[in-house]
Amino acid sequence: MASEREGQFNLDGILSELGSFGKYQLLLLFLLAFRDSFLSMCNYNYVFTASEVPFRCRISECESELGHAVNFTTNASCRRPLSALNETACEATFETNNTVECKDVVYEHYNSIVAEFDLGCQPWKRTLIGTVHNLGLVFSFVFSGLISDRYGRKVIIVGTPLMVGAAGVLKSFALDYWILIVLEFLETSLGYGNASMVLSLESVSQKSRVAFSCISDILASLGGASFGLIAWKIPYWRHMMRAIYAPLLIVLFYIFLVDEGVRWLLAHHKNDEAVRVLNKVAKINNITLSNKAKEMLTNITEERSKANQTGQPETETPQIFSVLRSKAIVVRMAITAACFFCCMFVNSGAIINSTSISGSKYLNYSVMMLVDVPTRIITALTLTRFGRKTPICVAYCLCAIFFMTSAFVPKSICWVSVIFYMAGKMCSSYGIFSVHVVAMELFPTTSRNSLTNIANTVGRLGSVLAPQAPLLEQYMSGLTSLVFALAALGTALLALCLPETSRTALPDRVSDAERIDAPSDINSVSNA
Repeated sequence: MASEREGQFNLDGILSELGSFGKYQLLLLFLLAFRDSFLSMCNYNYVFTASEVPFRCRISECESELGHAVNFTTNASCRRPLSALNETACEATFETNNTVECKDVVYEHYNSIVAEFDLGCQPWKRTLIGTVHNLGLVFSFVFSGLISDRYGRKVIIVGTPLMVGAAGVLKSFALDYWILIVLEFLETSLGYGNASMVLSLESVSQKSRVAFSCISDILASLGGASFGLIAWKIPYWRHMMRAIYAPLLIVLFYIFLVDEGVRWLLAHHKNDEAVRVLNKVAKINNITLSNKAKEMLTNITEERSKANQTGQPETETPQIFSVLRSKAIVVRMAITAACFFCCMFVNSGAIINSTSISGSKYLNYSVMMLVDVPTRIITALTLTRFGRKTPICVAYCLCAIFFMTSAFVPKSICWVSVIFYMAGKMCSSYGIFSVHVVAMELFPTTSRNSLTNIANTVGRLGSVLAPQAPLLEQYMSGLTSLVFALAALGTALLALCLPETSRTALPDRVSDAERIDAPSDINSVSNA
């Protein structure tokens, strides 16, 4: 155990010497921000491409009158008067109870999928787009996690944006609703994942991992917020899709710009490559490593060389099923999955529902994304100082209070409701990021992305339900916010069951992960 801790201490020591915000790390932050900004836009593309469009029934006998007299509305009835034979009947056409189902609908504009594919009287088809999108993410996070742990973080960093970009461009040419649905599922099932956050946490020392991840997420949020501006300036859904999906194809050049994670390389016995990356970081940052650091790099290189010369087999990397034999790992993964379910339902639902609250839907969306910026600054300042569990519980309790309050604010002062809604989204953003950090810190390097993404997959079922949440407003005004509040309280309670990970180094092995939050482990880490 002592040797294991010493090796871990030395690796963190080297990362500390290399610095967390040198030229190398700043370049990595920029590259990840570009990638994640456009992935964020694509992940919520349906918020605008499948947005509601005001419409009304077409009544051929009255079109010359109704074209000017009747306003378009998103709450329009899909039924029309049985007959309208004169001007007087046309004026009272929507006041009669003698109606039949509409055969044709007139839309205010045709910028949305809803209008182009005539979904006005079929609202379930509109919300199904977001549901299928999030259902694809369920498969995506499982596959990307397994591939990332087996073949490296870089494969996912480069591969998934290319898949998303190609599928999205194809989707923009869809001529049929069901073809669009199939492409929507393929896009998300083949792309996305959270390899960026994993690489961010593994690229710096223990003291800097929260701050580095927060800065990476701030840059991605700033980029993602620009989707509101893009959607405003390019309202037609096909052109909008091409504008946000095509830039992802540039990520192909990341093959030459992004290095594999050092922790993953060492965990998979690729010592020579790990040493090469560390020396590259030192050269770019203009850092001269200490003699102790140089000695460690020399030793791990010599160990690998001796193993190759003697024909000694590599220690087999534990497979995912062997890791799941640990009861502690399975229990923690189940709790994490339940946390993800609640917090993803709240976070995704709040963003999707933002276009339905008072004000400009473009501005509302951008503000929803921009609240992540101050949130991440607060996260960086508090998550390390006060641990993990307490901030998560406090954030979600406040989230529940804000959403619940926004639901009961009178419509005459809707701006107050918007402020409380934004505050609730801010707390939700704080909480979901913190839960992701804890999930990354709970599991060993050899299966970190796989286990996190399995838990994330269960959580994505919350995102699958989220697009349906706005439909609750049909039954009671503010009901959507009340449901978000209840889900937020669920996350706060579940977070109490998770171990505290703020004072421990990232575990490399199952045994290291099992010791997290154990009194002996905390004492030894603090003594080190």
